[in-house]
Amino acid sequence: MSASPGPPAIIIICRPASYTMDYGAIVSEAVGYTKTALVKNPVTWLIFIICSLPFALVRFVCDPKTLVTGTHVHWELIPWPQIILLCLAGLVLGILLTGYIVRIYRGITPPPSFNAWGTLFLDGLKLVIVEILWFVPAIVVVTAALALLIMGSVSGTIHGNPMISAAMILLLIGIIILVITILYAILGSVRFARTGSIREGIRFSAITTTIQAIGWGTYILALIIVLVLVILFSLVISLFGLIPLVGWVIVLVLNPLVQVFMARYISRVYDHSVPEAEAPAPAPES
Repeated sequence: MSASPGPPAIIIICRPASYTMDYGAIVSEAVGYTKTALVKNPVTWLIFIICSLPFALVRFVCDPKTLVTGTHVHWELIPWPQIILLCLAGLVLGILLTGYIVRIYRGITPPPSFNAWGTLFLDGLKLVIVEILWFVPAIVVVTAALALLIMGSVSGTIHGNPMISAAMILLLIGIIILVITILYAILGSVRFARTGSIREGIRFSAITTTIQAIGWGTYILALIIVLVLVILFSLVISLFGLIPLVGWVIVLVLNPLVQVFMARYISRVYDHSVPEAEAPAPAPES
């Protein structure tokens, strides 16, 4: 039986006032952390793979070629019970993986283990709630824009239709809100992990202060760098995925590298928000 981890100790990392972000050092440290978490700990890597397996197996439940004839879809041939079962299993196991990401966000070093499964699941579930709450405004605005667009199109008049014009304006506002949401939700997720509070994870003013401490330009550039790296690595993984028969297995094996790297990278970016960054000490092993 796994022992419940006690309150984490706090490590104080002091930095000079003139400290600036070294992107190369952060990338290098995140790569080393990922290597320690997965390559040097194959059990953790294997758990990642197993937890990602249900969604990967959905494609093998049925053959798309037998489900579609011309433009007709044979809905009755879709094995809904198997698909639903795999999706439910994927969601539950995915929440466990999210709980592990929460531990990485906390700044735990060396990389955490998969233990205290109940706490792991609750942490993952709370992070999912935090992320959903952040994206609600953007979803509402974009949904309203699409509804107006559909109603305007059904009316038969496109040019000069006030509903179409309103839909375009709302859609633009929705995109702006979505970009802002992404910027805040990323650090909000880490703030939740560090504080353990959903409310703190969505506190707009506190996260604004965090971004200002990092520097808006510095923070956005850090996100652009990790986005480019992840896109490049994902393209490589996609190429492996084209290999017949075993491609999907290679993708399943390599994806955890991206997940752990991104989580550690974002955690280190967050650490640059204050001269003295607080990071929990390693959680006790079971």
